[in-house]
Parts: sequence; structure tokens; C-alpha cells
Amino acid sequence: MRTLTKLTIGLIAVLGLALTAVGVTSHAPAQAQAAGKAIDIKDFQYNPAALQVKVGETVTIKNEDTAPHTVTANDGSFNVDVPAGGTATLKVPKAGDHPYACTYHPGQHNPASIKAS
Repeated sequence: MRTLTKLTIGLIAVLGLALTAVGVTSHAPAQAQAAGKAIDIKDFQYNPAALQVKVGETVTIKNEDTAPHTVTANDGSFNVDVPAGGTATLKVPKAGDHPYACTYHPGQHNPASIKAS
């Protein structure tokens, strides 16, 4: 009987460790995704105002305002509509410093740029 009790306790311990490891591992992809490049728009301000990315890297834009906005490069290399309360993505197609603004609200946003290498 003692052997069965020891075996049961050992199995429960191993199962508990296995479930803990699975739980920790299952959160890693979500954390990695959250760490990606992002721009938030809130109160007609881009945050961060300066962002560094690799050419072709995806940037997620989240608009927390009740008005639509754009992220439009001054040099025309990208132009993304971001609906009110919505999200959009963009990829910077070439290296360099790309100042951008909102075409719907010129002059109402902080100066912002994406630097791609």
C-alpha cells in the first residue's frame, strides 16, 4: 500500500510540473507578439513619435481616437488608413528616415517619423 501511495504522489508531482511548464510555454508567443513594433494614436498624438524598424518589418497601428487617422509618409513610401477605434499595419519598404503625418488632420499631430534600416 505504501508503494502505491508513493507512486501516486510521485505521479501527481510530475503531472503538476508538466502542467506548469505547459502553462508558462503557452504564454511566450503572446508576449513575443506584444513586443512587436507599434504606434498608438491617442488624442491626435502619435506614440512613440520616433520609431526604428527594419525594412519590411510589420508595424501595428492602434487608433484610440473616435476619429479616423492616417499614417502617411511625407515621401509617399507608405499611406495607411486607421479607422476610429481600429487597427492597421504597415511595412516600411525602403531604408531611411520617413517623417509622416495624418492627411485627415494636417498640423494637428505631433511630428513623427519611422527610421528604417
